[in-house]
Amino acid sequence: MRLLILSSEFPPGPGGIGTHAHQVSHNLSRAGWKLTVISPQDHAAEEQIRDFNESQPFPIVRLPSQRGALIVAAQRWRILIRCIRMQRPDILLGTGERSTWLAAAASRLYKLPWVAVGHGTEFGIPNVWASRATRWSFESASAVVCVSQYTRRLMIDAGIRPRRELVIPNGGDDVRFRVLPVGEIKSFRQSLGIDANHLLLTVGNVTERKGQEVVIRSLPHILKSAPKTHYLMAGLPTLKQELTELARKLGVAENVHFLGRVDADSLVKYLNCCDVFVMTSRLTKDGDCEGFGIAVVEAALCGKPAVVSANSGLAEAIIDGLTGIAVPEGDELATANALFSLLKDPQLRHKMGKAAQDLARREQSWRTRSEEYEKLFAGLLDGFHGRSLKECS
Repeated sequence: MRLLILSSEFPPGPGGIGTHAHQVSHNLSRAGWKLTVISPQDHAAEEQIRDFNESQPFPIVRLPSQRGALIVAAQRWRILIRCIRMQRPDILLGTGERSTWLAAAASRLYKLPWVAVGHGTEFGIPNVWASRATRWSFESASAVVCVSQYTRRLMIDAGIRPRRELVIPNGGDDVRFRVLPVGEIKSFRQSLGIDANHLLLTVGNVTERKGQEVVIRSLPHILKSAPKTHYLMAGLPTLKQELTELARKLGVAENVHFLGRVDADSLVKYLNCCDVFVMTSRLTKDGDCEGFGIAVVEAALCGKPAVVSANSGLAEAIIDGLTGIAVPEGDELATANALFSLLKDPQLRHKMGKAAQDLARREQSWRTRSEEYEKLFAGLLDGFHGRSLKECS
């Protein structure tokens, strides 16, 4: 079977949509699917992108980045059409807002079945024309996959009624993310040069949506009882200046550390050496939201419990009270209490971390999730070919 994946982002740069597209591509390629990925690749050096692409078992066609919307859209359309004519795919997968628009148009032109993936943010876009384009594309898809029940609710609330819908949550790479030997964790923690009894960690772009601000505001409450607690943020430091100033005003600047982007090996080490993973993402005014929480599963695979925002896709990456704790969005006191309950009780922390790891290995790996995509694609193709034969008879 031949699959064409059209994504709005792709590694080696950061991003949950890109991680999703790469993991689905990687696992389906291993299962024997012949596929091509079409996507921009931003936030990475050219040499890094070249080396990454050459190491993949499938071709990656780079799209121009979004500068000059109309010109870029025309360029992307020409590239997509050329790839369809050359690759002759049996089915398309569109993931990321504008990629679903292109996939919908190409599907109609070439009469191909296609699947749209909903991550959440695309359903809250305030722009009227963009909202209409998204509604048209998702309702024209052969099937829509939402990455969480939360994302599905956003889609329904946006008035989108697809032909067929199902939820396939995101996952984690259970080969890359794992518990490291105790000695290696201890050595890496010492190399950080931080005089800390406890380490909190968030992974993701430092932005309003990711909610690192909430954790910083919770620190004064935590430090009263656990003064050697430090907060690490791995990811693009977009709001570093603003959050550094906030930490200074709260008197916790020495306990806050912006790591910037970290490489793949270091990320696994950071996840292993932290005590609790925390992600207090929020729904922003422009509709940006956390559709699931891949990093929560990655932390779980490293044996770490998580404190996350309730009423978001993040809450579906944990079992509240068993593998992590869900707290009200934007509530710094509730966040502080949840974090401290884990920091003060190493037995509880270990128990929840082990339960999180067991759940992630059993149900939340990308291998398991990709098998669900494979079943979906195979079923759609059977149905599509069946209808085609009936129409011809």
